[in-house]
Amino acid sequence: MLQEAIITKIRDDGLAEVVVERLGICGGDCNGCEGCKYDHLMKSVVQNPIDAHRGQHVMIETPTVGVVKGALAIYVLPLILLFVGYAVGAILSLTEGMCILAAFIGAVVGVIIAVIVSKKRHAADPTPTKIVSVIYDQEN
Repeated sequence: MLQEAIITKIRDDGLAEVVVERLGICGGDCNGCEGCKYDHLMKSVVQNPIDAHRGQHVMIETPTVGVVKGALAIYVLPLILLFVGYAVGAILSLTEGMCILAAFIGAVVGVIIAVIVSKKRHAADPTPTKIVSVIYDQEN
């Protein structure tokens, strides 16, 4: 996934702080809704393998596979375990209330698993996003 960003700071550890304009579901055209009026800028820390400088407009790349896996872990896994919890309760011939409780427990277990997986992925690669090219240099 490629996005345009502006470098706001170069850190001593070889990373760069950037500001990215976050486009919402509406595609960034906020003329009518103004729902994201104040939340459209997102700060992020990225790898700087091309030695870009402060003030440059750059293209950053986030691995698409990581984004998809993260979304699946956070949204889909708890939902699947919710249904599995309910199904297990039904198979065990539990009452309706107990089946709902089993479904809730399944969803909570899914959230816990998603958090653990997310923390392990972050520990393995805390900044997977990197600068891939300079688009525009304000100084030139």
